[in-house]
Amino acid sequence: MNKLVMLLAVIAATTGFAAERTVFRDAMGRQTGTAERNGNKIIYRDAMGRQTGTAEIGSNGKITYRDAMGRQTGTAQEQNGRTVFRDAMGRQTGTAQERNGRVTYRDGMGRQTGTAQQQQNGRVTYRDEMGRQTGTAQSNGKQPPLRTQNH
Repeated sequence: MNKLVMLLAVIAATTGFAAERTVFRDAMGRQTGTAERNGNKIIYRDAMGRQTGTAEIGSNGKITYRDAMGRQTGTAQEQNGRTVFRDAMGRQTGTAQERNGRVTYRDGMGRQTGTAQQQQNGRVTYRDEMGRQTGTAQSNGKQPPLRTQNH
């Protein structure tokens, strides 16, 4: 799963987001993929409609990510008020934490790699560590919450 999808996934896996269909776009407005939620499973597709991976939300709130072949690629779970991402080997690769309606993403070394901010229309705007817009997400029918976890 690429870096942007991993960053988007924590928000997409929260309650209410991707309850129907969520469209991801790059900074130029081109569709880069979708997320569709069916119960506790989210299916990610690229712009051509090919399945690129899944996320499954466990009863304990832990999210397990898998690639298109079904191999586990990582997990995310709330710990001490932030979401911690781990790779398939269990090594911490990053975190996401919400403060004042804004999610800040950090890599495994604690360096800020990006942010997400929800706008009034429900669209979420993603920015890199320099503040440049890198993409957006919009759900049809539901406003995506910015909490990192709330199952």
